[in-house]
Amino acid sequence: MSVCYRPPGNETLLSWKTSRATGTAFLLLAALLGLPGNGFVVWSLAGWRSARGRPLAATLVLHLALADGAVLLLTPLFVAFLTRQAWPLGQAGCKAVYYVCALSMYASVLLTGLLSLQRCLAVTRPFLAPRLRSPALARRLLLAVWLAALVLATPAAVYRHLGADHVCQLCHPSAAHAAAHLSLETLTAFVLPFGLVLGCYGVTLARLRGVRWGAGRRVTRVGRLVGAIVLAFGLLWAPYHAVNVLQVLAALAPPEGAFARLGGAGQAARAGTTALAFFSSSVNPVLYLFTAGDLLPRAGPRFLMRLFEGSGEARGGGRSREGTLELRTTPRLKVVGRAGGNGDPGGGAQKDSQGWDP
Repeated sequence: MSVCYRPPGNETLLSWKTSRATGTAFLLLAALLGLPGNGFVVWSLAGWRSARGRPLAATLVLHLALADGAVLLLTPLFVAFLTRQAWPLGQAGCKAVYYVCALSMYASVLLTGLLSLQRCLAVTRPFLAPRLRSPALARRLLLAVWLAALVLATPAAVYRHLGADHVCQLCHPSAAHAAAHLSLETLTAFVLPFGLVLGCYGVTLARLRGVRWGAGRRVTRVGRLVGAIVLAFGLLWAPYHAVNVLQVLAALAPPEGAFARLGGAGQAARAGTTALAFFSSSVNPVLYLFTAGDLLPRAGPRFLMRLFEGSGEARGGGRSREGTLELRTTPRLKVVGRAGGNGDPGGGAQKDSQGWDP
């Protein structure tokens, strides 16, 4: 693709020094924090051994860590690109690397949406809990997620081009192509998934606040986790998609208008906002630590397994363990009792109660 649509100003990803410096800092921080964090999640959950198998929530988190870790492995290429102001690979590498980034982006947001939906169903429809642990269901859902991500990421490779100035960036043949591509990306990778996440967590919180809890501080713990997940998702992805919206308006506006000129500014700011979106791939392990609380010092490196199976260690005497909360058929929440040896969080509870995977 030799002719690319450009808004007035002819800015590129490398035009603004501030955007390059900010992008480099975010990329380095994301790699430093996210690579070991996601590696730990994969190490902890990939070898899950339980008679009932890995819960659906844990399987989704495992694949989320794989998607996030894959894109973080590419950070050295982008750091070299921003610091040397020249793409280090050729045309094929330009398309392939950005395709992997888009694939990871779509897989991450789809898995996050599924995870929020799973949590919502586990609280509002506890009788579905046994079905949600089905390995066959997990395989079908994961196959659908990765196939959808493979298809949705295709435009990222089609519209990526390495120019004569050694800048690998979006290259649309016309303003209409730019508007259609960027609108579709923001709709499918932000608006719809974020709407699903907000809706699911809103329903979950409303249900949990309408029942009685065994310990008040658990309400605070769950509320903090929900707020952190939603806030991180929105804040880290919003600037990237705001640039998309700005460039869509610029593509649809008259060439001599103010919006058209703002489109060039959006292109120059894309390096920093893209790196901030990269940072979203590193925050999930922090959120797991955040929600583990005092389970971390008691369970050690196995805290993730304990977190998802709800089998925290006893505090002594007749006191109940901390871990997954159970929603009984009556509108009452209680703390899971002594767990069975097969990893079932409800192993010591009554048969009419179903576990809620956090």
